[in-house]
Amino acid sequence: MKSAQQIIDNVIVRLEDPDYKFFSVSDLVLAYNNALDEIADATEIHELTAMVRRKKAAPYADLRGILGPDALRVTAVWNPNTNRWLEPTTPEELDSLHGRKWEGRQDYSRWWFMRGLYFLGTYPACPDDTSPLRLHYAATFPHVVEDGGLVTGTSTKAELPSDFSDAIENHMLYELFAQRKETEKSLMHYRDYATHEKELSDLANNRMRRDKIQYAGARRTVGGLGARR
Repeated sequence: MKSAQQIIDNVIVRLEDPDYKFFSVSDLVLAYNNALDEIADATEIHELTAMVRRKKAAPYADLRGILGPDALRVTAVWNPNTNRWLEPTTPEELDSLHGRKWEGRQDYSRWWFMRGLYFLGTYPACPDDTSPLRLHYAATFPHVVEDGGLVTGTSTKAELPSDFSDAIENHMLYELFAQRKETEKSLMHYRDYATHEKELSDLANNRMRRDKIQYAGARRTVGGLGARR
């Protein structure tokens, strides 16, 4: 994966604006970060984890203060006590299968769902105060900043496969050519970006097969990256 600076340099060449007459460095850094956000939101390729402590008999856990502002969506929940992935469900499904009083049942949790943005529901409710869960959630990538300080600098490499630098470049060119009202070039680069986005989405979707590997020892494979969790 190319660094942010390398990608920005390539974009400057393709924009034919070597003297920054139309776009400033700030414009280019913003376009780079917008591309990262779009890729993360559309593909959920960037995954982080967090541990959640639970209270006895509580069917919900408050994730405020646990999930940061970079969180997009909880994608999976692992129960270390049972060495098992929890199955996703909905309150409506639990009402249908277990009656309206399912929130009062206590046992090792086997299902999970979200209520609103920040409340993780589990069923059955936790039977003690010592049964944490491990959340896997999709998140945005860290942004780069112009001066190389604060979060990450332009020497940073996004955590993407090496051949997906083109996805960032094409999204940047789509956005920047649109700002210059060069519609034909903008749409051409968007079509190229959309192809890369689909490939990244397929990569993310193939990284887990929880319906087949519920128990400990199961592999979580990250496509061509070869990573294991």
